[in-house]
Amino acid sequence: MHSVLKPLIRAALTYLLSVLAIAAVLIGGKYVIEGVKGAYSAREQLALLVGVQDEVERYRAERVATLAQGLTGAGQLPLAAIDERIGLVTRELASTASEEAGELEALLQAGPQGYAERLAARYKTRLARAVLLQELGYLQQVRAHLFALQSRAAASAELSRLLGQHRAVYARLLQKQREVSQLGWVDAQRFERPWARSPKLDRLAAEVSSLSADNARAAAAYRTQLLALQRMQSVTALAAFTVDHRQLDQAVQPLRDRLADARAAVSRNWFARLAEPLKRALPLAAGILLLALAGKAGIKALFYFALAPLVTRGAAVRLDPARPAGPAGQGGTPPQAVTLLSASAVSQTVCLASEEELLVLPSYLQSAPVGAARATRWLIAGRPWASLTSGMALLTCVQTRHPGDGVVLSASDDGLSEIALLRIPAGRSLVIRPRALVGVAADRRGPIDIRWQWRLASLHAWLTLQLRYFVIRGPLTLAVQGRRGVRMQAAQASHAIRQTATLGFSTDVAYSTVRSEPFLPYLRGQAPLLYDRFGGAGVYLYDETPGGGRQGRISRGLEGITDALLKLVGY
Repeated sequence: MHSVLKPLIRAALTYLLSVLAIAAVLIGGKYVIEGVKGAYSAREQLALLVGVQDEVERYRAERVATLAQGLTGAGQLPLAAIDERIGLVTRELASTASEEAGELEALLQAGPQGYAERLAARYKTRLARAVLLQELGYLQQVRAHLFALQSRAAASAELSRLLGQHRAVYARLLQKQREVSQLGWVDAQRFERPWARSPKLDRLAAEVSSLSADNARAAAAYRTQLLALQRMQSVTALAAFTVDHRQLDQAVQPLRDRLADARAAVSRNWFARLAEPLKRALPLAAGILLLALAGKAGIKALFYFALAPLVTRGAAVRLDPARPAGPAGQGGTPPQAVTLLSASAVSQTVCLASEEELLVLPSYLQSAPVGAARATRWLIAGRPWASLTSGMALLTCVQTRHPGDGVVLSASDDGLSEIALLRIPAGRSLVIRPRALVGVAADRRGPIDIRWQWRLASLHAWLTLQLRYFVIRGPLTLAVQGRRGVRMQAAQASHAIRQTATLGFSTDVAYSTVRSEPFLPYLRGQAPLLYDRFGGAGVYLYDETPGGGRQGRISRGLEGITDALLKLVGY
């Protein structure tokens, strides 16, 4: 009964999932766009601030060099010249003392184009003020030092004058004292007693007393001036000018903080964190890719122009060369050739004789007559190792009751698979890829002749990685599957086919390879290096759609490696 709700529910779920998918894309796209915009804005701001800092640092170096050069020898200038320079620096400081605008105000006033210039000018002004303040401070030190030196010179001259004055007074005092010492005994006794002095002796005593007082005052003045001069001797020498970089660092510290914040903003942005390592790794990755492409092209050129011609000139592989019909004069008849019983189709009917049984892969057994005997055959009797290594294990064995009853074979899990039936008569054998073998109809009274054959001495085998061949001998009937069909052609060395298309060939053919032409499709991976070529009187089988479109023996990653290893051992 047809359900009306089922398509409605399916449509509702489809639309709901579509809406959810669209919403997820919109939300994810929003985050991606915001991340890209944030990363671009942060990196643009960082680049702008880095440019401003570089310009400010260059300006700082120039101002520091100019300042150091201008203050060299400032201590040798006269005091008037120092005072003139102090006045000039003070006026420059007054001209740069205007109120500074903030960064946002500077951006609004100057616009995005002039923001960097305004910001750089702002910090240049700060540096100029810091440099001028250091210059003013040093000039004031020079002035104080020069003033101290001039005061010390005046004090030294005054000390010399007081010393001369003291010496003159002291000399007159000594002269008067000599006059006193030259007095007679009576006058000396009267000189010692003021009441007994004569007017002449009173004048002499008064002069001695006055000169003694003057001498004491002169000596005191000299000693006082000497102490003052000694204190002035403690004035240290003027040190050379050195730039205080801490003050300059403080002037530009807001710019450094802003630059650190910009770097942090870039590092916090998820898109920038992803893009930065990718940006650093891209040149190396591109170089590695170019080397890999060049190496791959070189290896392919070596195989194409050196190894392939060498191999194609080698002897063909012959697993079972055709024997003559019989000894001379005995009139023997050659065995029949391998024949195609039924062209490939989606399903095939295998008719079994009374003495035959069918060994088939369970997934390819579509139907069998009622009453037909079925059993599981773990391995092909008499050939356990070949059966196990070829994949012909865990088979379904079918035996019909009546001769001519048909068993239908068809792929149950592959809509592109088609099956062909081949008859291998007695005395003939066929090389077959085990992956193409679906079933075997043979006489149950004897073992099926299956074996592996190695060809290690053939250049064809090594370059095509086909060292081992799976050979099955008649009489029996094979069911072979291929994608979109299996074709069989006579081996006349007139056609070359892709190796991936080859499913098998009779052992009496001469199997060889031919180089693909031209070189460019092989270089681009659109064609294999070698094509299979079959000569002689036998037949070969090939797949209509080989390998679902896969190329060559080493095609894609692990799948290609697996295919190459399997081909190496005959699969």
